Amino acid sequence: MEKFGQAFGYILYRTNVSGPQSGELELEEVHDYARVYLDGALVGTLDRRLGQSHLSLTTTGASSRLDILVENSGRINSTGTMRTEIKGITRQVRLGGKPLTGWQIFCLPMSSVKDVRYSSKSSAESGPGFFRGSFQIDQVGDVFLDVRNLGKGALWINGHIIGRFWNIGPQQTLYVPGPWLHRGKNEIVVFDLFGKQGATLPHLAGLAKPILDASTKEAKGSKQE
Repeated sequence: MEKFGQAFGYILYRTNVSGPQSGELELEEVHDYARVYLDGALVGTLDRRLGQSHLSLTTTGASSRLDILVENSGRINSTGTMRTEIKGITRQVRLGGKPLTGWQIFCLPMSSVKDVRYSSKSSAESGPGFFRGSFQIDQVGDVFLDVRNLGKGALWINGHIIGRFWNIGPQQTLYVPGPWLHRGKNEIVVFDLFGKQGATLPHLAGLAKPILDASTKEAKGSKQE
């Protein structure tokens, strides 16, 4: 990621895989969390925290598009690991032991969402997507936003990045400073790696107190994907 002038956010790697073929896909030293798609369909997730780097991959056509979306989940700030704490796919991608080449790379720092284009049609039921909505308030003040119905991603209100969320817990709320809100209509934008959860769009609510210590079992929709 840093080789492309990016220090945070997400990065997408894309290539074509000739086929048909079947084998182990290996992401060597992926930092930190990767979602792997074949022709737009999710085939697996690899999480650095869990030491995951391999998954089985089978292609059926003469050529299949392979997409790997990687999230920078944060920096390790202790021990000698700090010196090599770069993000993205830091080494090679191999399929059946052979390196894959011909990559296209798309930097997605997401420092702003003002240029995102939206559609009235939902196309993010099985893949990552942006969701935009609005809410009305009569009185401005600090609030904690309940994000238990979301999957994994980031959230903005009135153009301000509020923070990231992940349904595994234990934190299930995001702090929203009152000065970033205003009376009347406020805009909210959600980027969710898991896409739309269920048949309805995400439901969010403001709370007076944070949920900081919910266990994975107590967290609604806490299935880790």
